[in-house]
Amino acid sequence: MHRMSEDSKPDVDTSRPSEATQLRTTIEGHRQGLAICGISGPGGIGKSYLIDNVLSSLDITQSGWMALRVDAAHAEVRDDFFALIDGEIARRSLAPPADASMDYFPNTRRVAAKQRAIVTRVEAELNARDDVSEEVKQAVVAMLKSARFLNQTVSYSQKFLDLTKYDIEPDKVGEFMDETLAVVKTLKTLRDSELMPDAVRDWLGMNLESRLKRDPYGVTTEALVSDLSAVLTDETTPHSSLRELLRSPSSRERIRISGLDRLLLVIDDYEALEATLREFLISSLIPRLADARFATLLIIAGRDDLEATNPGWGQHCKRYLADPIRLRSFDEETAAQLMEAAGIPEARRARIFELTKGFPLMLSFAIEEATTGEGGSALFLKKVFDRTTRWMTADQRDWFVYTCYLDEVNEDSLRLFIPEEDIERVQDWFESEASIRDPTSATFRVLPLLREKVIRYIEVRSPARDRELRNRAQAGNGTPSP
Repeated sequence: MHRMSEDSKPDVDTSRPSEATQLRTTIEGHRQGLAICGISGPGGIGKSYLIDNVLSSLDITQSGWMALRVDAAHAEVRDDFFALIDGEIARRSLAPPADASMDYFPNTRRVAAKQRAIVTRVEAELNARDDVSEEVKQAVVAMLKSARFLNQTVSYSQKFLDLTKYDIEPDKVGEFMDETLAVVKTLKTLRDSELMPDAVRDWLGMNLESRLKRDPYGVTTEALVSDLSAVLTDETTPHSSLRELLRSPSSRERIRISGLDRLLLVIDDYEALEATLREFLISSLIPRLADARFATLLIIAGRDDLEATNPGWGQHCKRYLADPIRLRSFDEETAAQLMEAAGIPEARRARIFELTKGFPLMLSFAIEEATTGEGGSALFLKKVFDRTTRWMTADQRDWFVYTCYLDEVNEDSLRLFIPEEDIERVQDWFESEASIRDPTSATFRVLPLLREKVIRYIEVRSPARDRELRNRAQAGNGTPSP
């Protein structure tokens, strides 16, 4: 996430006093059971910044919290369920008062290792087949890593796979998904033998593998909560069913972290992680945490209210949901205070507010540009573009560039750039992208400052493309002449 310089960073107690107080009160007031605090707002509105500032203002560990966090910062693991669990949530090294040399998640680690072994065997089996295309092979492995298709209670659709990487024609998507699922059903690695006695299967380590094929969420939840219980409570042995499944010893070294008895789990960038984590959270982890012997506060930050992202949050988790925190753009007075603190002359503040509409990320860019004098540099322009488009697919980045060359974004103006069959889809996408839209305009259009910087970035990066886009837009009066 883009950060302002230290001198221009807003104090959340000044810029967002009510939201900061609400989050701080939620954290300090939670003592038992499970609570879920949703923080929503468009990308770049300051959700991560609010969380970071509030947590840094509190002595979390002194209050007994074990703080864990997962976000979408690493693109290579967003769609890999076990990489998120094993590498992000169940970190190998925890901050003090934990012993940095100790692995506090041995059960979770074993489950993840078994799943990776399954993936490796599937890849080997697929590589030996000449009757399956490379695209389908990649899709099968991606589905396996997501842990979705192994769970028989979950329905599958293209939204759980990023199909853009396979360059599939829109009318071929259904056929591709059918072929992928058909290949899955033929894989010997994923077949489960029930002919062996349970004792033999257990001795061979097959029960864990068998359950992972049928219920990856359940197995992972039991392992993770068992590890957390050992850290946060006096519970030093896994649940009996898990102990048998993992063939763990009946007792284990006491690894409780002194002074910690509550779990604070932050899931940031939820919109980028939803496809991988949602069903796991709603159907498995949250019910188990609700019954755990330690208190849990789950903070989930994303673009939309949780209940708006999926009905399951309201149907199954309503009792645990705290009042949501919704972030909005800064009003003119707050924006002026931030600009004053950064040393922006009063004469320039109204114009900057008009260009940024008080949108925190755009305001931070404008302040940085005004205070460092680097706003015209190619690297600054690239930073604006990369930060704005970091969650977009390749197609969406192209659409975004096109919209920047249009005075108004509507189904008529989009015809200058977009094929007829895609116009409605692109218009719907733009209307849902609050992080790039001008919220005060009577028509759909890109935020003025963002539009200016993106056009300048394209001009610097690819003059020929800039000329082409300007000419096409001017043919329909889409953008003013340079």
